[in-house]
Amino acid sequence: MNRRLQYSILTADLLWIATACGFTHWAQKGSGTSPGLFQWANVLAALLIWSLLYVGKKLEGFRGGWHFPRVCAQVTVAVAYLIGSLLMLTFTFGKPFGLRELLALGSLLPVGLIGIRCLVRWFVDSRSNAGTKRRVIILGRGRIASELALKIASHPEAAMEVVGLLSPSDTESKPGPNLSSGAVSIRTLNVLTLLQDQGVQELIVVEPLPPGMETAKLIANCRDKGIRVHLVPQRYELYVSRAKLSEIDGIPLLSLEQQPLPALGMGLKRRMDMIGAALLLALSAPFFAFVAAGLYMGKGRVFLKERRCGKNGRPFWMYRLDVDRDAANLPAFERFLVQFSFTELPQLWNVLRGEMSLVGPRPESPDRVKHYSTWQRERLGVTPGLTGSAQVHGLRERHSSEEKTHFDLQYILH
Repeated sequence: MNRRLQYSILTADLLWIATACGFTHWAQKGSGTSPGLFQWANVLAALLIWSLLYVGKKLEGFRGGWHFPRVCAQVTVAVAYLIGSLLMLTFTFGKPFGLRELLALGSLLPVGLIGIRCLVRWFVDSRSNAGTKRRVIILGRGRIASELALKIASHPEAAMEVVGLLSPSDTESKPGPNLSSGAVSIRTLNVLTLLQDQGVQELIVVEPLPPGMETAKLIANCRDKGIRVHLVPQRYELYVSRAKLSEIDGIPLLSLEQQPLPALGMGLKRRMDMIGAALLLALSAPFFAFVAAGLYMGKGRVFLKERRCGKNGRPFWMYRLDVDRDAANLPAFERFLVQFSFTELPQLWNVLRGEMSLVGPRPESPDRVKHYSTWQRERLGVTPGLTGSAQVHGLRERHSSEEKTHFDLQYILH
């Protein structure tokens, strides 16, 4: 993401937090009082904590592509961390922030912080409509090239516009998904003049490419004409490890470092699973009792269990409500349960038993797992989840494991 845009969002955040702190102090204490030394120290602490959260959690709002519900969730959780930290400081060093002030801050901050990100999105879109996007051509074919085109389209802050796909060799090329209306589809690499006519500023090369001089010549000519060239390596390890670029006397080295999952973080995640699952079960108990009664009267049973593979491939029984989700003529009651995924509520019991987590890669059947590639088996390195990144992006059981693996591995990595 553009650093200038990142710092602009952070600056606006800090101004809003300082303003909100001042307003809550004025509202609670009255207009005749001025903030004391402890109050100013607490405001500075709030600004420092938010800066650390912003950098550590990448809270600019565009990570993973702009998606308003995700932005709301990220900001709300970060504000909860901030309020919790300020509450700890209050108990440790006295009473510079009152409990009512913290509650007011917790209500006020998300509104402004989410509004800042919406304004930035509007500003980015207005600049894009003004024609300030960099025009990009993708050289490559297959899943990764199409996926890259989709990702660029979902990141307006990148200020990039994919105007077409170049297909290596003589295979037929198709316009990429979500490309501009002026996208070009070409099947030859002898296209430097066409790129210049289209005003292309950048070329993204997606491996693997066929060997030969034709590709190398195009890349060299693009560099000579001032067209910036990027490279997307084909190696799947890049999706499950952090890549670092270094060099030895001008020869680039791409280092792939496996990132072990921290024991402290995993322990905390397990405790959050236990608390969250117990709370959700308690809150949903009246609704669940009503649903169970309806299913029992209609079918004579409430639950069904399916064999799934958990962490490290260990099999377990996963529970769900006895509803045939693939049936074409479901009753309205059961269709409602399927549409809102209430059929998965019994899996909270799997979470309490430690077989599943609230968030993680969705568990799949042993029949699917035995056909996993080495890349897909990386999903089995963590406890499967009630929901996961792939599901947030709209992928369900009918989608292939290959499609879901990329999102799941990105979740595990980050």
